[in-house]
Amino acid sequence: MTWSPVTMRWPEQATQWMGELTAAKDLAGAELASTAQRLAGLDGMASTNPGPVGGAAKNAIAAGRAALAEQMGEAPACLVVTPFQSGIGQGRGNQRFLSAPNLLQQLAGKLVDGSDVGRPSGQQYALSLMFISTNFAQLAETLSRFNALMPVPDLVRAERRAGHLAALETEKWDIPSSGPLPLWRSLPLERCTLLKAAKQTMSGQLAVLESYAADSSPLSDLAALATRKAAQQQGRDSQLDALKALLAGGSADSSMRARLVGPGDVNELRRSLLEGEAPGHEWVLSAGVLLVGSLEGLSFVRELVGL
Repeated sequence: MTWSPVTMRWPEQATQWMGELTAAKDLAGAELASTAQRLAGLDGMASTNPGPVGGAAKNAIAAGRAALAEQMGEAPACLVVTPFQSGIGQGRGNQRFLSAPNLLQQLAGKLVDGSDVGRPSGQQYALSLMFISTNFAQLAETLSRFNALMPVPDLVRAERRAGHLAALETEKWDIPSSGPLPLWRSLPLERCTLLKAAKQTMSGQLAVLESYAADSSPLSDLAALATRKAAQQQGRDSQLDALKALLAGGSADSSMRARLVGPGDVNELRRSLLEGEAPGHEWVLSAGVLLVGSLEGLSFVRELVGL
């Protein structure tokens, strides 16, 4: 078993259930596109037709909700180790270090830590991620790429601290300078009591006038609502397509390493995690994440990191 470089990609297999919604989405889009024309024919009529979308979408909705609950309903146990945690990193002051082998020992040791009440139990799988670097700037950059797609609070804090320490190393020799005082600034009119009272009064009067100007017929309101729903659907589809395009054709990132072990209990997972060849002590700044759960519960993250 070896540690594989991480290739961030869209989890196609874990999200294949989303394809079952295509037929219902297409039907809904066609129905929304013709809603404005059908509303025009409702003038003077006392009843409306709810349309065929609701009945046709029921099966797709049920399947989608069930797949989403199965996919996201199980939260794996998560352990994060960074060099900035108390008692973990080596060094003094701000200069904290944690080499890759020591990081691996910390991750494996927490699997058998009986004092931790949140320790997982039973036959499970373990997905381990290592973020390895040689300096604070590289560590911050590596963590930022991962946190952009899957932010973990402890990793976000480690990214910020590493970024601040990297900036401190490069900027501590700069001598700040400022122009002669006093300096020109904008007048904070929003703090003026008289202006605040006048603004509230005028805003209320404008709101009343806008309510009269916005008066419209129910048919036009329905047409506007249908237009907004169509635009929202197109916007959600565009966001998902953009995310898939961002992850398409990704290259392997050697500063991130991933490995899946199991199934087994915590002792077996610990032994499997420590077996094989791992990054060495040349990677003096490292952080890691250990996720423990079922194969189904880990499928989304596993496919996201290219395993």
